Amino acid sequence: MKIKLDEIEFRKDLYPRIEFKQELVEKYSNAIEYLPPIKINQSNILIDGWHRWKAHKMAELDEINVEVIETKSEKELKKLAYKWNSNHGLQLSNKEKSNFAIEMIGEMTVKELSESLSVDVRTIQDWTKAKRDTIIEERDRKIIELYLKAENTLDTIAEKIKESRSTVSNIIQTFSKKREISIFGKSFEPYIYNIWNLQKADKETSHFGYFPEIFMANLIYYHTKPFGIVYDPFAGSGSTVDICKKYFRRYYCSDVEVIPGREDDIKQWKIQDGMPDDFKYIRPNLVFLDPPYWKQAEGKYSDSKDDLANMSLEDFYSTLENFLKKITAKKPDKIAIVISPTQYKNENHKFEDHIFKFNEILNKSKYKIEMRYQLPYSTQQYNGNQVEIMKKEKKCISIIRDLVVWDNEL
Repeated sequence: MKIKLDEIEFRKDLYPRIEFKQELVEKYSNAIEYLPPIKINQSNILIDGWHRWKAHKMAELDEINVEVIETKSEKELKKLAYKWNSNHGLQLSNKEKSNFAIEMIGEMTVKELSESLSVDVRTIQDWTKAKRDTIIEERDRKIIELYLKAENTLDTIAEKIKESRSTVSNIIQTFSKKREISIFGKSFEPYIYNIWNLQKADKETSHFGYFPEIFMANLIYYHTKPFGIVYDPFAGSGSTVDICKKYFRRYYCSDVEVIPGREDDIKQWKIQDGMPDDFKYIRPNLVFLDPPYWKQAEGKYSDSKDDLANMSLEDFYSTLENFLKKITAKKPDKIAIVISPTQYKNENHKFEDHIFKFNEILNKSKYKIEMRYQLPYSTQQYNGNQVEIMKKEKKCISIIRDLVVWDNEL
Protein backbone atom coordinates (compact mmCIF):
# COMPACT_ATOMS: atom_id res chain seq x y z
CA MET A 1 0.00 0.00 0.00
CA LYS A 2 0.99 3.64 -0.46
CA ILE A 3 0.64 6.64 1.82
CA LYS A 4 1.69 10.28 1.49
CA LEU A 5 5.26 11.14 2.45
CA ASP A 6 4.19 13.92 4.79
CA GLU A 7 2.13 11.44 6.80
CA ILE A 8 5.28 9.56 7.84
CA GLU A 9 6.53 10.40 11.36
CA PHE A 10 10.28 10.15 11.87
CA ARG A 11 11.55 9.80 15.44
CA LYS A 12 15.26 10.31 15.96
CA ASP A 13 15.26 8.20 19.14
CA LEU A 14 14.36 5.13 17.08
CA TYR A 15 17.41 5.51 14.85
CA PRO A 16 20.49 5.06 17.06
CA ARG A 17 23.43 7.10 15.79
CA ILE A 18 22.12 7.15 12.20
CA GLU A 19 24.60 8.49 9.65
CA PHE A 20 23.16 10.34 6.65
CA LYS A 21 24.63 8.96 3.42
CA GLN A 22 24.00 11.38 0.56
CA GLU A 23 25.28 8.99 -2.11
CA LEU A 24 22.89 6.27 -0.92
CA VAL A 25 19.92 8.62 -1.03
CA GLU A 26 20.84 9.69 -4.58
CA LYS A 27 21.27 6.06 -5.63
CA TYR A 28 17.86 5.16 -4.21
CA SER A 29 16.19 8.19 -5.80
CA ASN A 30 17.26 6.97 -9.22
CA ALA A 31 15.84 3.49 -8.66
CA ILE A 32 12.57 4.20 -6.84
CA GLU A 33 10.65 1.48 -8.66
CA TYR A 34 13.05 -1.22 -7.39
CA LEU A 35 13.05 -0.21 -3.72
CA PRO A 36 11.26 -2.42 -1.16
CA PRO A 37 8.55 -0.76 0.98
CA ILE A 38 9.59 1.11 4.09
CA LYS A 39 8.31 -0.23 7.40
CA ILE A 40 5.94 1.85 9.57
CA ASN A 41 3.66 1.00 12.46
CA GLN A 42 -0.09 1.57 12.66
CA SER A 43 0.54 5.18 13.73
CA ASN A 44 2.71 5.85 10.66
CA ILE A 45 5.90 5.99 12.75
CA LEU A 46 8.90 5.08 10.63
CA ILE A 47 10.51 1.87 11.83
CA ASP A 48 12.86 1.05 8.97
CA GLY A 49 13.72 2.74 5.65
CA TRP A 50 14.96 6.23 6.50
CA HIS A 51 17.22 6.54 3.42
CA ARG A 52 14.45 5.23 1.14
CA TRP A 53 12.06 7.78 2.63
CA LYS A 54 14.60 10.58 2.00
CA ALA A 55 15.13 9.27 -1.55
CA HIS A 56 11.42 9.65 -2.31
CA LYS A 57 11.58 13.22 -1.05
CA MET A 58 14.60 13.90 -3.27
CA ALA A 59 12.68 12.49 -6.21
CA GLU A 60 9.84 14.92 -5.31
CA LEU A 61 7.29 12.15 -5.00
CA ASP A 62 4.15 12.51 -2.92
CA GLU A 63 3.63 8.85 -1.95
CA ILE A 64 5.68 5.85 -0.88
CA ASN A 65 5.12 2.11 -0.59
CA VAL A 66 4.81 1.00 3.04
CA GLU A 67 4.57 -2.20 5.02
CA VAL A 68 2.57 -1.69 8.20
CA ILE A 69 3.86 -3.52 11.26
CA GLU A 70 1.50 -3.40 14.22
CA THR A 71 3.29 -2.61 17.47
CA LYS A 72 1.53 -3.10 20.79
CA SER A 73 3.80 -0.98 22.95
CA GLU A 74 6.49 1.68 22.89
CA LYS A 75 9.07 -0.94 23.84
CA GLU A 76 8.06 -3.23 20.99
CA LEU A 77 8.36 -0.29 18.59
CA LYS A 78 11.83 0.56 19.89
CA LYS A 79 12.89 -3.08 19.80
CA LEU A 80 12.06 -3.39 16.08
CA ALA A 81 13.63 -0.05 15.20
CA TYR A 82 16.91 -0.87 16.95
CA LYS A 83 16.95 -4.36 15.48
CA TRP A 84 16.59 -3.12 11.88
CA ASN A 85 18.58 0.09 12.13
CA SER A 86 21.45 -0.49 14.53
CA ASN A 87 23.75 -1.51 11.67
CA HIS A 88 22.83 1.36 9.33
CA GLY A 89 24.70 4.20 10.98
CA LEU A 90 27.63 5.03 13.21
CA GLN A 91 28.61 2.36 15.71
CA LEU A 92 26.85 2.76 19.07
CA SER A 93 29.08 3.47 22.04
CA ASN A 94 29.24 0.85 24.80
CA LYS A 95 27.31 3.22 27.06
CA GLU A 96 24.52 3.53 24.49
CA LYS A 97 24.44 -0.23 23.99
CA SER A 98 24.37 -0.77 27.74
CA ASN A 99 21.50 1.70 28.20
CA PHE A 100 19.52 0.03 25.42
CA ALA A 101 20.17 -3.44 26.82
CA ILE A 102 18.99 -2.38 30.28
CA GLU A 103 15.86 -0.75 28.85
CA MET A 104 14.93 -3.68 26.62
CA ILE A 105 15.88 -6.73 28.70
CA GLY A 106 12.26 -7.30 29.66
CA GLU A 107 11.24 -7.28 25.99
CA MET A 108 14.24 -9.08 24.48
CA THR A 109 16.25 -12.06 25.66
CA VAL A 110 19.96 -11.87 26.43
CA LYS A 111 20.64 -13.77 23.20
CA GLU A 112 18.51 -11.38 21.12
CA LEU A 113 20.26 -8.35 22.60
CA SER A 114 23.64 -9.95 21.99
CA GLU A 115 22.81 -10.47 18.31
CA SER A 116 21.20 -7.04 17.84
CA LEU A 117 24.02 -5.09 19.49
CA SER A 118 26.90 -7.33 18.37
CA VAL A 119 27.99 -7.81 21.97
CA ASP A 120 28.86 -11.12 23.61
CA VAL A 121 26.33 -12.78 25.88
CA ARG A 122 28.44 -12.45 29.04
CA THR A 123 28.66 -8.66 28.60
CA ILE A 124 24.90 -8.39 28.11
CA GLN A 125 24.39 -10.47 31.26
CA ASP A 126 26.68 -8.17 33.24
CA TRP A 127 24.98 -5.02 31.95
CA THR A 128 21.49 -6.30 32.70
CA LYS A 129 21.97 -8.21 35.95
CA ALA A 130 20.37 -5.63 38.22
CA LYS A 131 17.43 -5.16 35.85
CA ARG A 132 16.96 -8.90 35.42
CA ASP A 133 16.98 -9.38 39.19
CA THR A 134 14.33 -6.66 39.50
CA ILE A 135 12.20 -8.29 36.80
CA ILE A 136 12.42 -11.65 38.58
CA GLU A 137 11.48 -10.06 41.91
CA GLU A 138 8.51 -8.32 40.32
CA ARG A 139 7.42 -11.56 38.62
CA ASP A 140 7.62 -13.46 41.92
CA ARG A 141 5.71 -10.70 43.73
CA LYS A 142 2.96 -10.82 41.12
CA ILE A 143 2.71 -14.61 41.38
CA ILE A 144 2.26 -14.43 45.16
CA GLU A 145 -0.23 -11.58 44.83
CA LEU A 146 -2.32 -13.60 42.40
CA TYR A 147 -2.02 -16.78 44.46
CA LEU A 148 -3.37 -15.03 47.55
CA LYS A 149 -6.65 -14.60 45.68
CA ALA A 150 -8.04 -18.06 46.32
CA GLU A 151 -10.01 -18.23 43.07
CA ASN A 152 -6.73 -18.30 41.11
CA THR A 153 -5.25 -21.72 40.32
CA LEU A 154 -1.67 -22.47 39.33
CA ASP A 155 -2.85 -22.79 35.73
CA THR A 156 -4.65 -19.44 35.63
CA ILE A 157 -1.67 -17.71 37.25
CA ALA A 158 0.72 -19.29 34.74
CA GLU A 159 -1.49 -18.09 31.90
CA LYS A 160 -1.72 -14.53 33.26
CA ILE A 161 2.02 -14.04 33.74
CA LYS A 162 3.07 -16.19 30.76
CA GLU A 163 5.19 -18.64 32.75
CA SER A 164 5.02 -22.41 33.03
CA ARG A 165 2.89 -24.05 35.70
CA SER A 166 5.98 -25.68 37.23
CA THR A 167 7.73 -22.29 37.49
CA VAL A 168 4.71 -20.84 39.31
CA SER A 169 4.52 -23.85 41.64
CA ASN A 170 8.23 -23.70 42.47
CA ILE A 171 8.11 -19.98 43.26
CA ILE A 172 5.14 -20.45 45.60
CA GLN A 173 6.77 -23.41 47.37
CA THR A 174 10.07 -21.57 47.79
CA PHE A 175 8.33 -18.47 49.10
CA SER A 176 6.22 -20.54 51.50
CA LYS A 177 9.28 -22.23 53.02
CA LYS A 178 11.05 -18.92 53.54
CA ARG A 179 8.01 -17.40 55.26
CA GLU A 180 6.96 -20.37 57.35
CA ILE A 181 8.64 -19.21 60.59
CA SER A 182 9.05 -15.45 60.33
CA ILE A 183 5.77 -14.56 58.64
CA PHE A 184 4.43 -12.44 61.51
CA GLY A 185 7.78 -10.93 62.46
CA LYS A 186 9.09 -9.67 65.78
CA SER A 187 6.88 -6.57 65.79
CA PHE A 188 3.68 -8.61 66.07
CA GLU A 189 2.58 -9.32 69.63
CA PRO A 190 -0.45 -11.63 69.79
CA TYR A 191 -3.00 -11.27 72.55
CA ILE A 192 -2.26 -13.71 75.37
CA TYR A 193 -5.77 -13.73 76.85
CA ASN A 194 -9.18 -14.26 75.31
CA ILE A 195 -10.44 -10.77 76.18
CA TRP A 196 -9.52 -8.51 73.26
CA ASN A 197 -9.93 -4.90 74.27
CA LEU A 198 -9.21 -2.03 71.91
CA GLN A 199 -9.25 1.51 73.26
CA LYS A 200 -9.90 3.11 69.87
CA ALA A 201 -10.51 2.09 66.27
CA ASP A 202 -7.35 1.12 64.39
CA LYS A 203 -8.54 2.54 61.11
CA GLU A 204 -9.77 5.97 60.11
CA THR A 205 -12.44 4.42 57.89
CA SER A 206 -13.99 2.48 60.76
CA HIS A 207 -17.77 2.15 60.52
CA PHE A 208 -20.65 0.51 62.32
CA GLY A 209 -19.80 -3.14 63.01
CA TYR A 210 -16.18 -2.69 61.91
CA PHE A 211 -13.95 -5.61 62.91
CA PRO A 212 -10.50 -4.16 63.78
CA GLU A 213 -7.51 -5.37 61.81
CA ILE A 214 -5.61 -6.29 64.98
CA PHE A 215 -8.44 -8.69 65.88
CA MET A 216 -8.29 -10.28 62.43
CA ALA A 217 -4.50 -10.59 62.72
CA ASN A 218 -4.87 -12.45 66.00
CA LEU A 219 -7.63 -14.65 64.61
CA ILE A 220 -5.53 -15.87 61.68
CA TYR A 221 -2.43 -16.11 63.91
CA TYR A 222 -4.14 -18.60 66.22
CA HIS A 223 -6.39 -20.42 63.75
CA THR A 224 -4.72 -20.56 60.31
CA LYS A 225 -1.41 -21.37 58.66
CA PRO A 226 0.50 -19.51 55.92
CA PHE A 227 -1.33 -19.77 52.59
CA GLY A 228 -4.39 -21.23 54.29
CA ILE A 229 -7.65 -20.05 52.69
CA VAL A 230 -9.86 -17.57 54.57
CA TYR A 231 -13.44 -17.10 53.34
CA ASP A 232 -15.29 -13.95 54.40
CA PRO A 233 -18.76 -13.42 52.84
CA PHE A 234 -19.34 -10.18 54.81
CA ALA A 235 -16.09 -8.48 53.84
CA GLY A 236 -17.23 -4.89 54.35
CA SER A 237 -14.35 -2.42 54.14
CA GLY A 238 -11.83 -5.20 53.47
CA SER A 239 -9.98 -5.77 56.76
CA THR A 240 -9.83 -9.49 55.99
CA VAL A 241 -8.26 -8.81 52.61
CA ASP A 242 -5.64 -6.45 54.04
CA ILE A 243 -4.59 -8.78 56.84
CA CYS A 244 -4.50 -11.83 54.57
CA LYS A 245 -2.24 -9.95 52.17
CA LYS A 246 -0.02 -8.77 54.99
CA TYR A 247 0.40 -12.20 56.57
CA PHE A 248 0.16 -14.31 53.41
CA ARG A 249 -3.15 -16.06 53.80
CA ARG A 250 -5.19 -16.78 50.71
CA TYR A 251 -8.57 -15.10 50.72
CA TYR A 252 -11.97 -15.23 49.08
CA CYS A 253 -14.11 -12.27 50.08
CA SER A 254 -17.56 -11.12 49.07
CA ASP A 255 -20.35 -8.81 50.22
CA VAL A 256 -23.76 -7.57 49.11
CA GLU A 257 -22.26 -4.20 48.21
CA VAL A 258 -18.60 -3.57 47.38
CA ILE A 259 -17.13 -0.20 48.29
CA PRO A 260 -15.33 1.66 45.46
CA GLY A 261 -11.70 0.64 45.13
CA ARG A 262 -12.26 -2.88 46.47
CA GLU A 263 -13.67 -4.44 43.31
CA ASP A 264 -10.51 -6.44 42.55
CA ASP A 265 -10.47 -8.12 45.97
CA ILE A 266 -14.13 -8.39 46.97
CA LYS A 267 -16.84 -10.04 44.88
CA GLN A 268 -20.37 -8.66 44.92
CA TRP A 269 -22.49 -11.51 46.23
CA LYS A 270 -25.18 -12.21 48.81
CA ILE A 271 -25.33 -15.39 50.82
CA GLN A 272 -28.98 -16.03 49.91
CA ASP A 273 -27.74 -16.88 46.38
CA GLY A 274 -25.61 -19.77 47.64
CA MET A 275 -21.99 -20.03 46.56
CA PRO A 276 -20.35 -18.13 43.68
CA ASP A 277 -19.32 -20.27 40.69
CA ASP A 278 -15.60 -19.66 41.15
CA PHE A 279 -15.88 -20.76 44.79
CA LYS A 280 -17.06 -24.21 43.68
CA TYR A 281 -13.69 -25.97 44.00
CA ILE A 282 -12.35 -24.01 46.99
CA ARG A 283 -12.23 -25.60 50.42
CA PRO A 284 -11.61 -22.82 52.96
CA ASN A 285 -9.50 -23.48 56.03
CA LEU A 286 -11.21 -20.73 58.00
CA VAL A 287 -14.67 -19.28 57.39
CA PHE A 288 -15.12 -15.92 59.07
CA LEU A 289 -18.66 -14.59 59.50
CA ASP A 290 -19.30 -11.03 60.64
CA PRO A 291 -22.94 -10.66 59.58
CA PRO A 292 -25.06 -7.53 60.00
CA TYR A 293 -26.24 -7.73 63.60
CA TRP A 294 -29.94 -8.44 63.87
CA LYS A 295 -31.93 -5.35 64.95
CA GLN A 296 -28.79 -3.49 66.07
CA ALA A 297 -27.85 -2.80 62.44
CA GLU A 298 -31.46 -2.41 61.30
CA GLY A 299 -31.62 0.12 58.46
CA LYS A 300 -27.92 0.96 58.71
CA TYR A 301 -26.91 -0.81 55.50
CA SER A 302 -30.12 -0.79 53.47
CA ASP A 303 -33.91 -0.83 53.63
CA SER A 304 -34.08 -4.18 51.85
CA LYS A 305 -36.06 -7.00 53.42
CA ASP A 306 -33.22 -9.31 52.35
CA ASP A 307 -30.82 -7.49 54.65
CA LEU A 308 -30.11 -9.75 57.64
CA ALA A 309 -30.43 -6.83 60.07
CA ASN A 310 -33.94 -6.01 58.81
CA MET A 311 -35.38 -9.53 59.03
CA SER A 312 -37.42 -11.13 61.73
CA LEU A 313 -35.34 -13.14 64.20
CA GLU A 314 -36.75 -16.35 62.74
CA ASP A 315 -35.72 -15.39 59.19
CA PHE A 316 -32.34 -14.16 60.43
CA TYR A 317 -31.54 -17.56 61.93
CA SER A 318 -33.06 -19.46 59.01
CA THR A 319 -30.98 -17.56 56.43
CA LEU A 320 -27.75 -18.08 58.29
CA GLU A 321 -28.55 -21.75 59.01
CA ASN A 322 -29.09 -22.42 55.29
CA PHE A 323 -25.81 -20.72 54.50
CA LEU A 324 -23.94 -22.60 57.23
CA LYS A 325 -25.25 -25.89 55.84
CA LYS A 326 -23.69 -25.05 52.47
CA ILE A 327 -20.46 -23.96 54.18
CA THR A 328 -20.12 -27.05 56.39
CA ALA A 329 -20.67 -29.25 53.33
CA LYS A 330 -17.24 -28.03 52.19
CA LYS A 331 -15.80 -29.18 55.53
CA PRO A 332 -13.70 -26.14 56.39
CA ASP A 333 -11.25 -26.71 59.25
CA LYS A 334 -12.69 -23.90 61.35
CA ILE A 335 -15.64 -21.52 61.39
CA ALA A 336 -15.48 -18.22 63.28
CA ILE A 337 -18.48 -16.00 63.98
CA VAL A 338 -18.40 -12.57 65.58
CA ILE A 339 -21.64 -11.07 66.84
CA SER A 340 -22.96 -9.28 69.89
CA PRO A 341 -26.05 -10.30 71.84
CA THR A 342 -29.13 -8.29 70.87
CA GLN A 343 -30.63 -6.43 73.78
CA TYR A 344 -31.45 -2.74 73.66
CA LYS A 345 -33.14 -2.77 70.25
CA ASN A 346 -34.82 -6.13 70.81
CA GLU A 347 -38.48 -6.33 71.75
CA ASN A 348 -38.86 -5.57 75.48
CA HIS A 349 -35.04 -5.41 75.58
CA LYS A 350 -34.95 -9.17 75.85
CA PHE A 351 -31.39 -10.54 75.90
CA GLU A 352 -30.89 -12.65 72.76
CA ASP A 353 -27.53 -14.46 72.78
CA HIS A 354 -27.07 -15.52 69.15
CA ILE A 355 -23.99 -17.61 69.78
CA PHE A 356 -26.04 -20.36 71.42
CA LYS A 357 -28.19 -20.69 68.31
CA PHE A 358 -25.16 -20.83 66.02
CA ASN A 359 -23.57 -23.43 68.28
CA GLU A 360 -26.71 -25.54 68.00
CA ILE A 361 -26.62 -25.27 64.20
CA LEU A 362 -22.93 -26.11 63.89
CA ASN A 363 -23.10 -29.00 66.36
CA LYS A 364 -25.33 -30.78 63.85
CA SER A 365 -22.40 -30.79 61.44
CA LYS A 366 -19.96 -32.03 64.10
CA TYR A 367 -18.37 -28.64 64.78
CA LYS A 368 -17.41 -27.98 68.39
CA ILE A 369 -16.32 -24.75 70.06
CA GLU A 370 -12.55 -24.44 70.17
CA MET A 371 -12.31 -20.95 71.69
CA ARG A 372 -14.57 -18.08 72.73
CA TYR A 373 -13.17 -14.56 72.75
CA GLN A 374 -14.76 -11.52 74.39
CA LEU A 375 -14.50 -8.23 72.50
CA PRO A 376 -15.70 -5.36 74.76
CA TYR A 377 -17.22 -2.27 73.19
CA SER A 378 -16.70 1.19 74.56
CA THR A 379 -19.51 2.24 76.92
CA GLN A 380 -20.02 5.18 74.55
CA GLN A 381 -21.90 2.96 72.13
CA TYR A 382 -25.04 3.81 74.14
CA ASN A 383 -26.30 7.36 74.48
CA GLY A 384 -27.62 8.91 77.66
CA ASN A 385 -31.27 8.33 76.80
CA GLN A 386 -30.67 4.64 76.17
CA VAL A 387 -28.81 4.30 79.48
CA GLU A 388 -31.67 5.95 81.40
CA ILE A 389 -34.24 3.61 79.83
CA MET A 390 -32.25 0.55 80.83
CA LYS A 391 -31.77 1.91 84.36
CA LYS A 392 -35.51 2.26 84.77
CA GLU A 393 -36.04 -1.30 83.58
CA LYS A 394 -33.31 -2.52 85.93
CA LYS A 395 -31.34 -4.19 83.14
CA CYS A 396 -27.59 -4.34 82.74
CA ILE A 397 -26.43 -3.27 79.32
CA SER A 398 -24.41 -5.70 77.24
CA ILE A 399 -21.25 -4.11 75.85
CA ILE A 400 -19.47 -7.13 74.40
CA ARG A 401 -19.16 -8.95 71.14
CA ASP A 402 -18.50 -12.66 71.04
CA LEU A 403 -15.94 -14.10 68.66
CA VAL A 404 -16.32 -17.88 68.70
CA VAL A 405 -14.26 -20.37 66.74
CA TRP A 406 -15.61 -23.83 66.00
CA ASP A 407 -13.38 -26.73 64.96
CA ASN A 408 -14.32 -29.57 62.62
CA GLU A 409 -14.18 -32.81 64.61
CA LEU A 410 -14.23 -35.01 61.51
